[in-house]
Amino acid sequence: MFAVWMFGRILEQVWGPRRFLFYYLLCGIGAGLIQELVTGIRYITLESGMSPEAIEGVFNEGAKALSRNMNFVDPAMANLNLTLNASTVGASGAVYAILLGFGMLFPNQPMFIFPLPFPIKAKYFVMGYALIELWSGFANNPSDNVAHFAHLGGMIFGFILIMYWRRKNRRNGYYYQ
Repeated sequence: MFAVWMFGRILEQVWGPRRFLFYYLLCGIGAGLIQELVTGIRYITLESGMSPEAIEGVFNEGAKALSRNMNFVDPAMANLNLTLNASTVGASGAVYAILLGFGMLFPNQPMFIFPLPFPIKAKYFVMGYALIELWSGFANNPSDNVAHFAHLGGMIFGFILIMYWRRKNRRNGYYYQ
């Protein structure tokens, strides 16, 4: 929420409250869609290497096991169980879209980020965060409980929407962020 306050209020001042709210909500929904797509791909990948009995066991007993803070001993079954029965909740994908929006509207704005002893431009800050999320997403640690691809999905939807607005504004004969 600190990032929403810090960067979101600036975007809201530039875009206005309606456009900012539309951006925030659309990017949040887009983040959820990307996360579901990645979860589906992960499910298909995990399922392809498992026996039908093991898959059925995960479907029948997996949710009960997780509700008791337990999981399967077999790593493939445990990963499939986490993929099927773990919840994704939050607005972090929309928050990452706000970070991207700030980086695109104010790319050369210097930022002082702890613990770096020097300022870093907003565009490099945002690119660094995106690379960290991409690396973390492909590290594929299901126990970290972070929807890394939702973060990237919010950034992707934010990028597409900002580029659409820029192209639309140029076509209409005026240009602002």
